[in-house]
Amino acid sequence: MKKANILDNRIFHIAMNVVSSVILVFSIVICAVVIISVKSSTGVANLGGYSFLSVQSDSMEDEFFPDDLIIIKRYPKTHRYEVGDIISFLAYDKTGSMYINTHRVYDVIESNGSVSYVTKGDNADQPDKKHVTSSKILGQYQGKRVEKLGAFFDFAATSQGVMLLIVLPAALIVIWQLFGYLRSLALDKKGNQQPAVAYNVPPQYYPPAAQSEKDAIIQEYLRKQQEEEARKQMIIEEYLAKQKELEQAEKEKAEEAKIKAIIAEFLAQQKAAEEQQTEQNEINDSENK
Repeated sequence: MKKANILDNRIFHIAMNVVSSVILVFSIVICAVVIISVKSSTGVANLGGYSFLSVQSDSMEDEFFPDDLIIIKRYPKTHRYEVGDIISFLAYDKTGSMYINTHRVYDVIESNGSVSYVTKGDNADQPDKKHVTSSKILGQYQGKRVEKLGAFFDFAATSQGVMLLIVLPAALIVIWQLFGYLRSLALDKKGNQQPAVAYNVPPQYYPPAAQSEKDAIIQEYLRKQQEEEARKQMIIEEYLAKQKELEQAEKEKAEEAKIKAIIAEFLAQQKAAEEQQTEQNEINDSENK
């Protein structure tokens, strides 16, 4: 009895095609999210008014934890947030590098028609030192999180993640499709070489294709595959180059923001000193009188 070959099993081929399609769709989704995030000025993709953020610290335990993926809803800059809301906003560290912070609204400050917010992490003893203006707020946490999925998205945004989650699956799918095509040609050739008497049909009804024609078909297919691979490689190289340009632009923006923050702080201190001097002069004048 001839041993069955799994590669000849129709169900196996259908299953492999379904798996290939799922992997391809997954890779496309990951690629789209990464590209949208890179093109965004904040580094966060806006998908239909919602964004997905990876938690980087434990400042909001037990609301959510490091490496969790949280969902925030985008609102217009004029939206008013209330005490107790959890908001995600742009912040800057001591080096001037921009990052996204997610803390709870601790207090709302209104001054001269403008609104700013005092924020505080649930796991922190003191509120954040700097107030948050509406222009820096990305959105509000909706109470939905997926445990540990944030670490996966962080990895997907790296060069290694792009290679593993996008380039490698695409290459495997191409190899599988090429293998299936060549195997079909081999089986067709094997069937054409069998004696016509096995089917009780005269040979002239099933003339075998010329070997040169088969070679030409295979060569044409391989040429198209090489062109497709070259096109994909070019797209990947353009994407990586664009990512480097955007990273450099973000660094320059962060440096510019740092300089502006330093100048603003200096001007505020200078203004406070002038106001203090004015008050002192008024006191001195009052005492002299």
